[in-house]
Amino acid sequence: MNIRQKKLPIAALERIDDLCAEFERKWQSDEPPTIESVLMVESARTADASTLERDVLLAELVVLDIDYRRRRGETPTKQEYLDRFPDRAAVVNDALADAPVRAGALQPPTVGQLAELFPSLEIIELVGAGGMGAVYKARQPGLDRLVALKVLPSEFDHDVKFALRFTREARTLAKLSHPNIVSVHEFGNVGETYYFLMEFVDGSTLRDIVTAGQLSPEHALAIVPHLCDALQYAHDKGIVHRDIKPENILIAADGTVKIADFGLSRILGDEGQQEALTGTHQIMGTPRYMAPEQLEGTRSVDHRADIYSLGVVFYEMLTGELPIGRFSAPSKKVKIDVRLDEVVLRTLEKEPRRRYQRASQVKSDMESIASQGVAAGDPAEARTVIYESSSRDDLGAGTANIAQQELAGRMLLTRRQLMDRIEQSLRPLFRWQLLQAVLGVALIALGAQCWARNTDVPHRVVNGVILHVYGVLVFAQALLVCTRVRRIDYSKPVRDIREKLDSLRSGYLRAGVLIGFVWWLMWIPVAVALGFDFVLYPNSIYPSLIVGVVGFGVSVWLYLRVLRTGNPSAETWKRKLAGESIAAAYLALDEIESAQIN
Repeated sequence: MNIRQKKLPIAALERIDDLCAEFERKWQSDEPPTIESVLMVESARTADASTLERDVLLAELVVLDIDYRRRRGETPTKQEYLDRFPDRAAVVNDALADAPVRAGALQPPTVGQLAELFPSLEIIELVGAGGMGAVYKARQPGLDRLVALKVLPSEFDHDVKFALRFTREARTLAKLSHPNIVSVHEFGNVGETYYFLMEFVDGSTLRDIVTAGQLSPEHALAIVPHLCDALQYAHDKGIVHRDIKPENILIAADGTVKIADFGLSRILGDEGQQEALTGTHQIMGTPRYMAPEQLEGTRSVDHRADIYSLGVVFYEMLTGELPIGRFSAPSKKVKIDVRLDEVVLRTLEKEPRRRYQRASQVKSDMESIASQGVAAGDPAEARTVIYESSSRDDLGAGTANIAQQELAGRMLLTRRQLMDRIEQSLRPLFRWQLLQAVLGVALIALGAQCWARNTDVPHRVVNGVILHVYGVLVFAQALLVCTRVRRIDYSKPVRDIREKLDSLRSGYLRAGVLIGFVWWLMWIPVAVALGFDFVLYPNSIYPSLIVGVVGFGVSVWLYLRVLRTGNPSAETWKRKLAGESIAAAYLALDEIESAQIN
């Protein structure tokens, strides 16, 4: 059994992490230590350390030593370390062996399984699953707060190297406290399940918003400064995210922008220095958003890789496309200040030294463009810049900018939530129309059997045909309404959505006359088709026809009267007669328009 298949307690992993961090600090201070010296000091300090703990420490130190020596231009070999540690050759071989290939997609635990493991939490639902684990929405009853519970893949339960990476990652995250970064409350393991307990963000991922087509250039320009603040804070702490992408950017319901999943972060010692763990040769990140130096697997990856990824996200938010191959400047695709092209394209420079060197510089340039555009009074230059400020004081301007950024973020989420309300309000109508379609098929079948089996009985043929045709109309009308509901594209401007909703309502109201009022008379063919022929007796049919015709006529007259164009309350009546689903959809649409959200 190799060390990947053994277990260590969190406390031991933390001790190893501390020793490795000290080992790296000395390398970065140009005082390279030897592995033997670290092992000797550790043996003297903790004589009761297990053999496994010492083996894991040696494996980590070997990988780090090789990494730093290669950065200095040396070419260390495995044989060199086997000669230095002949009695621990198995550990050296295991440390430098390729990581095992994952068997397949992550199978996240069920809510019930986690509830048994975490009795102090109320596990609500699975939020999502990815390469680094599964995330669940949960509640801490004692603190009365929602949290996000992230558990690691079960296939790594016995992988001590993975557990060490997890421990170091969690301790790194615990150092981050910023309003635009998802906070980690605690971490650890329950049995063989390693977990993070994190801040729960009630909102959407940037990917969801971009995919839905609900992101305007104004919103994109509101989001980027928050990302810059978060990245600059993390970089100042010596932490690189390495996987900035829309899936890892959350927009909370109050408009707050947060970066999530620093799962691939690594601590930096000095500017331009990269720390590596056991997976030294891994390419960490998502290829479409990775900096060229990440894709090439070089050892000079630093915080500027995040700036490149930020540029990819920025470009995608503005244009809806990725900057792949020969791509156009953003202003060629959307109406934005052409000076923003330089900002975006500079973040996407292939050479790290030609990019922005700090995330804060991206934000500063955007704000500078905004203030210059407003000062010049050129609406063409400032038409998408939302950081305008009427104050001459820099602090006041910054406060106004932040307020407007947050307002834009809230408007974006508000639009999305209200659009979701419209969609949800129309679902009962859609389901009812499906039932109506089934009813139409039943009427068609009933009418067909009535006339087809009684071709020699005139009154049954007549009533059967009437019912058959009526069933076809009921079915067709149900399909018409369902089609119009499905054709509403909630990513379109509000005006287009209102036109679609008006079309849906008008079709539904027209069908009311044909489908609803006709029942004043339609019950007669139904009764005949069911075998109640006595309704055709003179004493029954004549009064029924008189009442039916009068009722139908009066209903249609009142209906047309209240809906006529000149009636000031016609719109109110239309909403009442269209039913609660359509009325609720109009209410949400009115809220969007009243908030001046397009």
